[in-house]
Amino acid sequence: MRSLGALLLLLSACLAVSAGPVPTPPDNIQVQENFNVSRIYGKWYNLAIGSTCPWLKKIMDRMTVSTLVLGEGATEAEISMTSTRWRKGVCEEMSGAYEKTDTDGKFLYHKSKWNITMESYVVHTNYDEYAIFLTKKFSRRHGPTITAKLYGRAPQLRETLLQDFRVVAQGVGIPEDSIFTMADRVNGLEQAMQAGPFMKWTKQETNLGLGWPLSLVLLFTPLFCSVA
Repeated sequence: MRSLGALLLLLSACLAVSAGPVPTPPDNIQVQENFNVSRIYGKWYNLAIGSTCPWLKKIMDRMTVSTLVLGEGATEAEISMTSTRWRKGVCEEMSGAYEKTDTDGKFLYHKSKWNITMESYVVHTNYDEYAIFLTKKFSRRHGPTITAKLYGRAPQLRETLLQDFRVVAQGVGIPEDSIFTMADRVNGLEQAMQAGPFMKWTKQETNLGLGWPLSLVLLFTPLFCSVA
């Protein structure tokens, strides 16, 4: 199995060659060798993010820890996805499905709001502690962009993993000032979820043409939105 150290060495070399303008997202993203999809199931905390998307860079200082729960999908061709985050005093939950591809560790996700399909890759994970995801998308406004996310099984990760994540993100063209660590926001998130009225609003929609159900749930309830 490819080691994280070997991956970092390769990406560091790529970064040295590509210093300067942010490059187009690479076409040949390598996924975790011998990827085991069932071992990626369960709850993850999104603790760091980096992106070449200009819009995301503008709001990075306001982003907080979110959670991602992966599991078996409605069909063998899918895996289920539920993402929960605390945003502007509202607990926001989004549920949908990733479509499997012929490459283990590579998934597709269709965003009906913008009518785009994103490619997500699990580039490295040890399943029990951390996982690094890369997502490529193309929008008419910003063109091709790539986003890196670091997930942990717990709300905190070793500092060395956070440093390694930055190297991975920069290795695919994400500028250093566009990489943001959210690990230190967990305590503030939990405190925020202890206040406010308990209201619930649910919105349902279906992705266009693909038959993948997508639900958006907004709640003012700290018990539901707890990241613990």
